[in-house]
Formats: sequence, C-alpha cells, structure tokens
Amino acid sequence: MKRFLTIILILSGCIEPFEFSRNNEDPQLVVEAFVSDLSYTESLDAPSNGRYFTVKLKVTRPVGPTIQNRVAPFADIKLIDDMDNVWSYVENFNDWGTYVLLDKAFKARIDRSYKLQITMRDGLIYESDWEKLPNTESCEIEDIWFNEDERKVYEYPAGKQTIVDQKIINVSSSIPINSERDTRYMKWVYAPMWIYEAPLASGPYSDYKTCWITNDLYLNDYALQEDAVGGFDKVLFTMQTEKNNRIYKNFSVLIYQQYISKDYFYFWKLMKEQSDPNGIFDAPPANLPSNLVCVNDPSKKPIGYFGVVKEKAKRWYFHKGELSYYIEDDLRKECLVKYNRPDDPPDYAPECLSCLAYTKGEATLNRPSWWIDN
Repeated sequence: MKRFLTIILILSGCIEPFEFSRNNEDPQLVVEAFVSDLSYTESLDAPSNGRYFTVKLKVTRPVGPTIQNRVAPFADIKLIDDMDNVWSYVENFNDWGTYVLLDKAFKARIDRSYKLQITMRDGLIYESDWEKLPNTESCEIEDIWFNEDERKVYEYPAGKQTIVDQKIINVSSSIPINSERDTRYMKWVYAPMWIYEAPLASGPYSDYKTCWITNDLYLNDYALQEDAVGGFDKVLFTMQTEKNNRIYKNFSVLIYQQYISKDYFYFWKLMKEQSDPNGIFDAPPANLPSNLVCVNDPSKKPIGYFGVVKEKAKRWYFHKGELSYYIEDDLRKECLVKYNRPDDPPDYAPECLSCLAYTKGEATLNRPSWWIDN
C-alpha cells in the first residue's frame, strides 16, 4: 500500500496542499543553477582564481528509506534572455553532470530576464520561469571578523558516547542599515582554500612539501537572512579550531554575499529546514517550491530552482596565531607514531611525504598569485 504525506506549503501568499508519495519509483531530475551580476572577470578581483557559472544535474530515486542519486551527463543546456540571446553550457568531463558557462564576460543585467533550458539525452526538456535580478540595491561586504566560542559535541572514546566541549570560531559580518526599508533576501556561500605542508617531505620529496587545497565539501553550508532594517551583526559560518589541520598553516575563505528573490530565498530556507546542510543532492526533501517544469511531460516534476542574483565577493584570511590559545600542529607526530612501527622499515602514509597526496581536498603546487601569507 502506498503511503502519502500531505504537507501544507505557504509560499508567496498562497496555501496549497501537495501530495508526495514516499514509494514513488519515478526518477526526478535535480537541478542546481544560478547566474549573477558578477562575471568571471569581475570575480578575479575578490581576489580569486575566477568563478564560472555552472549547472549541476543529478537524477534521484527513492530506494526504501534512502534516496539514491546518480549524475546526469550528456545534457544540452542553454541560458536564454528575453532578447533571444543564447549562451550554451559545456559539460565538465572531469566532473560528470556539471555544466559550465565558459564566458568570462557574461553577467546578468538588470534590464533583462533569463530562463534556463535543459534537454536531457532521453529527449525530455525542462525549462525555468523567466527570472530577473532582484530590484534591491546590493551592498559591499562589511568587515569580517571572528569570535572564539565553544560547542558541545559527541565523542566516542573506547566506543562510549561522551559529550565534550569543542573549541570553535564564529565568523561574522555586519548587515548595513537599510535606509529604504525594503525587504532584502540575502544568502551567503563560501569557497575555502588552505595550505597543507607534508610533514615528512624532504630529500627527493622536498618539491612536494607545500600545496594549496580546495574542497567543495568543506564549509558547504550557507547562511540566510530576511531583513528590512539592517544595522546588526550576522554570523556567517562556524569552524572547529582544535584538531583541524586546515588551519595549521594559512587558511582563507572567499565569501559570496547574494541578494536573491523572495521565492528563491524560501526555496533555500525550506532546504535548510528539511534537510542536512550538505546540499541539494544529499537526500532532497519533498515539497520544495520550484520554478522548473518538464515542458513535454508535466508529470515529470524536477527538484531545484534557477536563480538570478545580485552578488558581491570578498576574501577573508585567518591564521591560528590570531587565537588566544595555542593550536598544535600534530601532523608530523601522527606520521611518525602511526606509521613507523619499531623494528619495521618506515611505512608512511603518502600524504606524509607529498602534499599532492592530501586526502581532504584537491591539491595543487601552484601558489595563487593573489595569495597572502600571514
């Protein structure tokens, strides 16, 4: 027997029931996509290595109590404006299901409307509603700072659950006063980068000691704010300090501050309320609003939202020496103790000898031209 869950959604002033079958075996397309008024070329000034606009596609299917995802390759994706200009996305074959708009100058314009068109390899065509930049004046990102704090977390020494205090920092920024008193819908997302030094890289490995690391899965949560007044501080994200090797050397985060539409805001608000903060592709919840439809089969209901947003970007640097307490770099000790047993020849983990073997992100030996050591 199929079980149905009826949830009342309140969105844009409307109340409508929506029935969702947890036993529905039909696959659903999951779409994550937006464009903004910050072009690739302009994003270099943050500073950064540049950010292209992307579309990420997966197909999800309920399997018992879990949701199974698979990437959706070989789609044809176009961005169209209301003047019939068309931009095509190119699939990144190093990251199947991710499509990139390789136009360094493109940015959304206030006098244009945009829609996304996705043609799947099975012939199904999905289109978004026409979307515009929000009619809200965007502000530069104010100063970024942190305060020290603690939170209680579970640890399992010897397999026994124990509650301990974990040292953290809360990273914050100021929301400027809103003199126009119009409601602003804001979202912040983060792109971290840090230095990893292989603790035993010497001799033939000396050229592989220092790498710059990125990882899309670290700090992949987001912050939201609905506000018509401003003039207060906003915590953007929280980060563990002790036993966090990402901050043993230099650490930096590129912070994107986005002004978004009301409907796009409530899409992400419901995502945060209903799911883990690991993104749209990690067990998407039911009953999310969407501005996407399947034009040749309306029964195929996609998950996701295409947004057109105003955006500012700013880079924040952090060094553990800014803390009031000492953070031990224990990587060398762990390499020596964990992998070097008495009476045996040394058998070190690869990341002890080469930073390119680091397992918590993508590593490169190329130092960014804009990187600042602090």
